[in-house]
Amino acid sequence: MRQLKVEVTRRMGPEPLDVRAYTRRYERELAKPWKVSSKAELLKAVENAEIVFGGDFHALGPAQRTHLKILRSLSDDRPVVVGLECFSIGAQKWLDLFMSGKIGVEALRKKSGWDEDWGFPWENYRPLFEIAKRRKWSLVALNTSGGKGKRTAKQLESREKNAAKVIDRAMRATPGALFYVVFGDLHLAKSHLPRALRDRGLEFRDVTIHLNSERIYLDLAEKGIELGVDVVKFSASQFCVLSSPPWVKWQSYLLFLDRTAESAVDEGLDDGVADFDPTDQVARLATLAATDLGLELKVDDLGVYADDESIWRSAERAFRSAADREIARYLLANGRSFFLPAIGVAYLSRTTVNNAAALAGEYLHARLSGRSRVLWTFPGDFKALVWTEAVAYFVSKI
Repeated sequence: MRQLKVEVTRRMGPEPLDVRAYTRRYERELAKPWKVSSKAELLKAVENAEIVFGGDFHALGPAQRTHLKILRSLSDDRPVVVGLECFSIGAQKWLDLFMSGKIGVEALRKKSGWDEDWGFPWENYRPLFEIAKRRKWSLVALNTSGGKGKRTAKQLESREKNAAKVIDRAMRATPGALFYVVFGDLHLAKSHLPRALRDRGLEFRDVTIHLNSERIYLDLAEKGIELGVDVVKFSASQFCVLSSPPWVKWQSYLLFLDRTAESAVDEGLDDGVADFDPTDQVARLATLAATDLGLELKVDDLGVYADDESIWRSAERAFRSAADREIARYLLANGRSFFLPAIGVAYLSRTTVNNAAALAGEYLHARLSGRSRVLWTFPGDFKALVWTEAVAYFVSKI
């Protein structure tokens, strides 16, 4: 988990001091004593609340699925308003058109500017919109600045105040409804979004649902019960749901950041806008896999090309055989990544995490087996190639 956090910091830069102070207020709140709870106790608290503050870790699918499961459990006897940080307030008209059936879900994505303003995985959030439409609830946009851009404490607090204004208006317009807010977990400390709402003079029975606290998970792991506990509670109105190990959320965020960089490369924005280094990408994934498998591997002999011309110059130097050069041409023409162990050079055909991880697996296998030649002689190399492809696939799944 520490290693993943370091990787995220490398890409994002260090957290500003004012944001660090903002984060500490949240961390202090989750450092309070807690007790093991249950899904049944959590759902009962949700049913009795007027507003639910549901924590979100934007890049983590299990975070959004947690709220989907809770929403599915709600009875049809009470109207529900789902407030979403993932849509800016200016997109409310598109949410209304979607809910009325005048535009479809993909049109909602395009017209609301999802990819530009938010950018986190659409597929993970989409079921939240669809269940609201199916059950004839309301959707309310709560964000003012999207999910991108440099964070400051002032900007985070301003977002909370604007969201509180929208929530206040919506709650007064729909008395008796359950207002279910899905907002970044850091915002849900009592001194953050809940206070911004109370500062508007609104009184309410609330439940806060935090997600995947690192401290709580590690405390449970110390006791050997982390696999059997899904919910803990700090009080009758404050819970934490443990839907995945805490390092998984950081891995998901790291993959999101890498996909963002890859998208920029795929769109040709590699003129200084996107800082994507294929060698660094493959080397990092090979090191990560080796560490996870308990292997010692120093990746200091690898060069990865992501363009045909550069790899072809290396391939011509590496191969004396016309047959090998012909196979290299075939692989290039058909968009296939490959590794040349004799010279420590590789070709990454597509700049996606999956392709880079598979190439990292091929590199890992070559170094562990001591192989120095390419496995391009058939049928003799068939069995060896099966092993290499299997390890590459396995590492891509890690």
